[in-house]
Amino acid sequence: MQDREYIEKWLSGSLNADEKVAFEETATFRGLQRMDNALQRFKPLPLDEQEVFNKIKSRREKAAKVVSINWPLVWRIAAILIIGVGASYYFLQPTQADLPVTYQAAVGQMVDVTLPDKSRVTLNAGSSISYSKSEWKDNRVVNLTGEAFFEVEKGERFQVVTQSGTVTVLGTQFNVKDRKDFFEVSCYEGKVEVKTTGSPLQLVANQAYREIQKQPVPITLSGTQPSWKQLETSFTSVPYSEVLHELERQYDVRIQVIDIDTTQLFTGRFPNHDLETALKSVTLPLNLHYQTTGKEIRFMHAE
Repeated sequence: MQDREYIEKWLSGSLNADEKVAFEETATFRGLQRMDNALQRFKPLPLDEQEVFNKIKSRREKAAKVVSINWPLVWRIAAILIIGVGASYYFLQPTQADLPVTYQAAVGQMVDVTLPDKSRVTLNAGSSISYSKSEWKDNRVVNLTGEAFFEVEKGERFQVVTQSGTVTVLGTQFNVKDRKDFFEVSCYEGKVEVKTTGSPLQLVANQAYREIQKQPVPITLSGTQPSWKQLETSFTSVPYSEVLHELERQYDVRIQVIDIDTTQLFTGRFPNHDLETALKSVTLPLNLHYQTTGKEIRFMHAE
């Protein structure tokens, strides 16, 4: 029997013994019981029934009609309406346990997160994750915006969902980066499966997958973890625009380019704790010059 049928029969008092036992074991009944307890404590304002009756009678007498009000029926209908509206509000509202758990790393920061299964996540600057605490035991799914390094405990399937694709693992260490027109997954230990618009692709340790503007790009992986975990950001054949965006995220600055081809590929690195050195690291190799005004930085060709 559906909850709606239970509620209708409960209100009319027509539940049989078996139905009553079954209904009292449901979450719907417990919610109605809590609401009923609250209604028991609710005291309506005093109502002068005779005064109300006299007013209605006075108006109706002009039309030569007498009105008789069945007050018990009125109160029963009102109670049913209050319970119905209250139940709808109660069951449609998410509980605290249903709200997603969210962590964010601000610009220029890294944040370490321990998930309910003891898996660990390190968020890079300007990134965030969220997951459902109530569903975690049966559904290990993390929603990622930005970039993060994962150290996953063995167990049931673990998924990282991004706008560009989904990464599925059982237990491993890997990095996922999902920025505008740039998606990259690097596997450092174990095995992961990457699903974007094409067929699923499996990566083992020391393998990586990259898409630039939805197009797969060959990539080789080096090191045992992403460089940004050592406070340094490195690039291998990455569009210069992505280098500039990462610089903005790490240092909370805004970069304006003048007559520079930001689609050209860049290979190099910059420190995440020294802005002046970082600026030189990304301009000198391309014979560029920069001017700084507060948090505004202009890049241009050197004269």
